[in-house]
Amino acid sequence: MTTNEKRLRQLQSLLKKNDLDALAVSRPLEAGFLTGFHLEGPHLLVTRDGAWAFLPKMLLEHFKARVPFVQAEASDDMPGSVIARIKEKGCRKSAFEPETETYLGGSFWKKKGLAEFGGLTASLRQCKEGSELAALRKACAIAAKAFRVIKPRIKTGRTELSVARELEDIMQAMGATKTSFATIIGFGPNAAMPHHETSERRLKKDEAVLMDFGCVYDNYCSDMTRTYFHGRPTEEFRKVHAIVQKSHDLGIKAVRPGASTIGVDKVCRDHIADAGYGQYFIHGTGHGVGLEIHEPPRLNTRYKGTLKKGMAVTVEPGIYLHGRFGVRIEDTVLVTGAGREILTK
Repeated sequence: MTTNEKRLRQLQSLLKKNDLDALAVSRPLEAGFLTGFHLEGPHLLVTRDGAWAFLPKMLLEHFKARVPFVQAEASDDMPGSVIARIKEKGCRKSAFEPETETYLGGSFWKKKGLAEFGGLTASLRQCKEGSELAALRKACAIAAKAFRVIKPRIKTGRTELSVARELEDIMQAMGATKTSFATIIGFGPNAAMPHHETSERRLKKDEAVLMDFGCVYDNYCSDMTRTYFHGRPTEEFRKVHAIVQKSHDLGIKAVRPGASTIGVDKVCRDHIADAGYGQYFIHGTGHGVGLEIHEPPRLNTRYKGTLKKGMAVTVEPGIYLHGRFGVRIEDTVLVTGAGREILTK
């Protein structure tokens, strides 16, 4: 049984557990998660004991060859075909996940009598296994190796954009299909903006370099950040970097099965606050990584969750001194049965 087929069966078990007869799925991300077919087009109907895909005729044979465990039919009206099959199967309590739908899509399902029921597929996506984990590992390995390749090439006078473009080229040459998000390269004071828009600014001697990047491999994302000093580091930079590094290391050690998401954030945040820089740590400690670059669980002061084996999260504390420099150190970390494994090293 493939990982996707297993996920589909797990969803069917969730339908029974939640007293639902069927779930309509139309977003490519969830459809891809359940079938392994990630192209845009298929609409799925999953019942307690069956699954159907309705898709454009041009994708039919492609889908059938890739997904033999789902019954597939060509349709010129995919949502309409889903509704017709619901009626044909006599499903009394059907639902859709509102967080995965557009306003118009959700309105259509509601008009046809489907109930809102969120979080079903998201709950299955949190803990990775099998082919999901293999893809995640590869995406992280590519990003980490690409950083080692490009760092020696970053010289005085280069622009942030030129570094971003070369880094992206390197990752794609290693097998990545695209970036996980818009690559962030910040030189000097630009490193003090957590989500700086990479620009034509040129690197000067003796200033900070912050690089936040990742790639997609087989639909799974990676995410990492490295900060270093180009030239001779100032005492202030050394101090701040050491504080962030220690916060990062403490956070990594706190990642384990059963750990509180708020607790991991607190470990990182408390160290930075105790060092006198608490007001300059201005974002959450981390987030889940998978088919999306930001997905549950979250590691922050508000998200109440518990880490489980198979979850992949980032640990990325930072200190940002506006107008001077910023330091963020980030790794993607896998929760294992024994503790954790850093994937971006």
